[in-house]
Amino acid sequence: PTRADTRPASPDLHARTPAMSDKYAPAEGAPKHQRRMSLVTETLARGVVEGTAFPPAAKCPDFPLATFFYLDAAPSDEDLLATMRKIVAFDRLKSRVVGAKKKHQYRWEEIPDIEKTLMSHVTRKEVSSEAELRAEMDTALVAPLDVEKPLWDVIVLTLKPGATWTPSKGGPVAPPPVVCVRVSHAVGDGLSLVNVLTRLTDGDASLLDFKRRPSGGGKTSAIQYLTSPSKLWALLVWLFNCVVAVLSAIGTPVGRRDSHTAFYDAKAPVAYSGKRRMVTCEGFKLADLKVAKQKFGCTVNDVVCACLAGALHQYDLEKNDAPKTAPLTRAAIAVPFLDGRPNDEAHLCNRWTFVSLPLATGSKTIVERLRVTKRRCDLMKTTPAAHAVSALNVVAAATLGPKFQSQTVYDFMSKHSMVFTNVPGPTKPVTLFRGKAVRSMTFAVSNLVNQVSVMSYAGEMGFSLVVDPDATPDAHLVGEYFARELETLIASPETTL
Repeated sequence: PTRADTRPASPDLHARTPAMSDKYAPAEGAPKHQRRMSLVTETLARGVVEGTAFPPAAKCPDFPLATFFYLDAAPSDEDLLATMRKIVAFDRLKSRVVGAKKKHQYRWEEIPDIEKTLMSHVTRKEVSSEAELRAEMDTALVAPLDVEKPLWDVIVLTLKPGATWTPSKGGPVAPPPVVCVRVSHAVGDGLSLVNVLTRLTDGDASLLDFKRRPSGGGKTSAIQYLTSPSKLWALLVWLFNCVVAVLSAIGTPVGRRDSHTAFYDAKAPVAYSGKRRMVTCEGFKLADLKVAKQKFGCTVNDVVCACLAGALHQYDLEKNDAPKTAPLTRAAIAVPFLDGRPNDEAHLCNRWTFVSLPLATGSKTIVERLRVTKRRCDLMKTTPAAHAVSALNVVAAATLGPKFQSQTVYDFMSKHSMVFTNVPGPTKPVTLFRGKAVRSMTFAVSNLVNQVSVMSYAGEMGFSLVVDPDATPDAHLVGEYFARELETLIASPETTL
């Protein structure tokens, strides 16, 4: 059966493809190679097909994940085809979304002879200036994917012969050629999609290994807890923190919004304005981040989150007429579940959820920010907050249906100042599309609220923001302030937290 188009009205630029035609609806009987979806994947697929994962009042369409590869030469059609043929190893990249018997439920259905239609996923465009390239990149972040095909596409952007190139602050990191690969989040989470990148590269594509912080030793018996006051106290503190984390996770959707800052407008309803702009900041050397990590005995993520908090504080001082000394500024952070993943990397999955991380903004030194950040990140990793958020989503969907679930997702997301994503990339330079050297990579995605993303590649940490350009002007300043915070942290005479 076909599905009615229930998507909210949107400007032509963001108009979605028509509802699935009879050609792409499931055939009578049991379709071949049809697979069920997990709750998270089905929620994301529903957002693609029906136009949004949020309530209609949010006016927020579904946005694809986008990675921009800056190459040393533009790939030919043969180069693209040779690389795209490798995707047939991944189940969801050769499958489309089809409707199930029940309304708002979906399944994966493999497309036969996918190789015959691979080039239909490719679009080529020429630009004549940096401003045109930037406009095309911004459009790629909000334009919908074609729901009648597997949920990915490729956009090749090249510079017209004789065109001039004048860089601007926050603009693309380099001139074309640029290949933008867009994929729906329904296809897989970050850990799954980096496996795709590994398979598509021409040579070694070893990725950064972001390991969990050690838990502090082996198992402790009940007798040890009873005979050691310090261990008993540590257990009680941990149990208390677990209870607080669970209550906080469950209460976030109905709790207070973040404080009003220059980066988050708490005075207006949270809704998509119809505008998004990608702001690319100057990258940072991973070696510098590791110097701070080793100096203070923390993780690279701790350093990044602390410097981001300081940068947002400086941005608020610059742009806000009445900045608060201790604002509530939280980031919704995507946390993967490492257990329960398919043994076969060709089977992509969505094993993740959002967790709320209060950033150490306000009037603090950078070392104080790092101290607070490390403590909060430790709690986030050692308490079941992620499982509580995931359980809340499951209960909302299973008992009250997709409509209530979408409201719950909106209520959680809208309380936060931003979504923060950290994507590990290849540790060494790689080539794509039959030998085209990748000069740089930028990962970006639009969202209901501002999005901050970092992606590592070949010893560098790229830094991008996707914001409403009217509500968050001069967002490139956040990147400049981040660099200052990192420099100050490395130069600090303090060495302990």
